[in-house]
Amino acid sequence: MAIQSVKRATDIISLFSSSQPSLGVTQIAAALGLNKATAWGLVTTLEKQGFLQQDPETLKYGIGSKLFELGMVYAGNLDINAKSSRLVQGLASRTGLVARVGIWDSGSILITLVALPKSEDSLSHQLGPRVPAYCSGIGKAVLPFLPPEEIEKYLGGLEFVRHARATILTAEELLADFEQTRERGYAISSEEMIPGLAAFGAPVFSRSRRVLGGISLSDAPANLLGKNRDTLADDLMRTAAEISRQMGYYTT
Repeated sequence: MAIQSVKRATDIISLFSSSQPSLGVTQIAAALGLNKATAWGLVTTLEKQGFLQQDPETLKYGIGSKLFELGMVYAGNLDINAKSSRLVQGLASRTGLVARVGIWDSGSILITLVALPKSEDSLSHQLGPRVPAYCSGIGKAVLPFLPPEEIEKYLGGLEFVRHARATILTAEELLADFEQTRERGYAISSEEMIPGLAAFGAPVFSRSRRVLGGISLSDAPANLLGKNRDTLADDLMRTAAEISRQMGYYTT
């Protein structure tokens, strides 16, 4: 019974996302197939422990401060963040663009670090947002370098959604894009996830030669894909390669 309760509690927490930040007890009960009394008992326990919080006006629940605190602990202790923070801040400062670090996690990209170009102390360890891999700069840098069987599994379970005007919507187009990314060494996402925004992404590898995640630079398409495109892309790839070396990856 205790194990079932723990699973139900984690199932409740997992219902919340950036697209669904607040839920009522009735919604939670329906989503998990629980009776309302059971759902209410679990939700109020999670609230008392700080994992959920209730909006006094809507009476709906959202993620609580305890999860935020634990998320910051997790992000601050990620090896890729520790190894990349100085390098990514340098990239942001040199290029004048926002740089991000993200990891491949459960079929999507979880942003773990953001570096702003304005000052040397504008680095933010964070968890989220979680973004789709097939249309984001980091995701499109990671996917082509996964083992073939993982790519096949990912595509088999993927439901394409149009996020912006240029979102890729077929597996065939995405696989062709993978080939271009492998040839260039970096990925391009231009108005595929967010209207008016483009991103370059480059993969980061581990000591075991497995792709862990990646880094990105983002700006308006006209700026990122303009006259400085090659310079920006080269700087991004050099930075990603150095982070990979810091992670223990070496080419033979």
